[in-house]
Amino acid sequence: MRAPADDSLAVLLLPGRLEGLALEAHARDLLSIPRVVALEPPRVRPLRSLRAAVSLRQARRLRFPGRPRLLLLYHPAQYPLARALCACHEDLELWYIPPDRGALETAEQADARELLAFDEQARERARQVLTATEGGVEDAPLRARLRELDVINPYAFIPGARPRPR
Repeated sequence: MRAPADDSLAVLLLPGRLEGLALEAHARDLLSIPRVVALEPPRVRPLRSLRAAVSLRQARRLRFPGRPRLLLLYHPAQYPLARALCACHEDLELWYIPPDRGALETAEQADARELLAFDEQARERARQVLTATEGGVEDAPLRARLRELDVINPYAFIPGARPRPR
């Protein structure tokens, strides 16, 4: 029997509350997979000068019910946390579904520069960048990778369960 800590997980980094998210249907579909969890951002955004340190501290303190193997980033604003999580979990893969570039450019000038920089960094670091269209996300490569990483598998997932000695 496998130990729960060995179970592979996928983590969705959401840009806000799941309800009302532009790709809510896609995120909910992935969350229907037992080994997929989601993280929403904090309600209060840290100061720009503290963002990297706060993200690293948060990444170190997070406890998952298994081993994070794939991280799906939906918005560049969450990139500092994605970068920190990748630093804390050495074999964690980053996948990215960028928002429309026009939406990033229409933010306030200082925020737009920062978001565009995070977008570029996320694109460079991501194992794969997926495209979102009006019809949804073409995520066949993502689902194939989830199977390869054993996130999608036929075994029951019971977080916190201890295997019984035989």
